[in-house]
Amino acid sequence: MNYLFNPLKLNGFGLLLALIFISTETFADTDKPEEKIPAPAWTLTDLDGKPNTLASYKGKIVVLNFWGTFCTPCLKEVPEFVATQQQYASKGVMVVGAAMDKNDDAAVKAFAKKYFINYPVVVAPNSMTHDYGIVVAPTTFIIDKQGVIVFKHIGALSRKDLAQQLSPLL
Repeated sequence: MNYLFNPLKLNGFGLLLALIFISTETFADTDKPEEKIPAPAWTLTDLDGKPNTLASYKGKIVVLNFWGTFCTPCLKEVPEFVATQQQYASKGVMVVGAAMDKNDDAAVKAFAKKYFINYPVVVAPNSMTHDYGIVVAPTTFIIDKQGVIVFKHIGALSRKDLAQQLSPLL
């Protein structure tokens, strides 16, 4: 029998491929890392020309969001992160935006101004996206006060879901 023209066999093969695809690391449940992974350090300059390092946030909870001006889900997240920064800054939480717009600082600055971004934004170099294993934007990490990644989320993240993750860390 020719498998290419047998719909039942073809559907079964397609189902098998789909199961393999969604079980890969990229699409697995990545919200809670099983082991404690120290967050990769960074030393960059933010859009205001100030130095921005992971070490400077020691003792704070960091919400690190990789995003891009080209990314529609990222655009929907920005107001959520602005509100999170307003609500949690006094509780020791710092949102940091890592823009993935390579060689386009002007577009990132214009975007940050247009959307009233109230948290530091850096333009993430390839080395940073590689170190954090970024495959797609948006991707958000929560780094605890000791500098350990305690949460990773691929895709858009709501303010409510973010608050649920931050609450036990406060």
